[in-house]
Amino acid sequence: AGEAVGYGASYTTKRDATIAVVGIGYADGVPRALSNQGEASYGDTRLSIVGRVSMDLTHLDVTGTDIGLGDWVEFFGATISVDEVAAWANTVSYEILTGVGDRVDRKYLP
Repeated sequence: AGEAVGYGASYTTKRDATIAVVGIGYADGVPRALSNQGEASYGDTRLSIVGRVSMDLTHLDVTGTDIGLGDWVEFFGATISVDEVAAWANTVSYEILTGVGDRVDRKYLP
């Protein structure tokens, strides 16, 4: 409790918390506007984005989950819709999709 998270210390934990550092940021298409207000998911569990979304990293509050090193989280997909992300970022879904960077693997399904 009371620890700052991310650049500029824009978030301070209010309680003891477990914070995950995820290797994806605004260079990959996570809008900076999601800093301290967006969510990601681990399975069906919603995880709050805490701190400022940086170029290559995003911090998630994973307190109370069994998430571990190497586990995957979703920023939009089956659990969190791209429209929901766009609403958090005060934009449209098309802008979210076109902002996905070259480092992100794409899989096209028929």
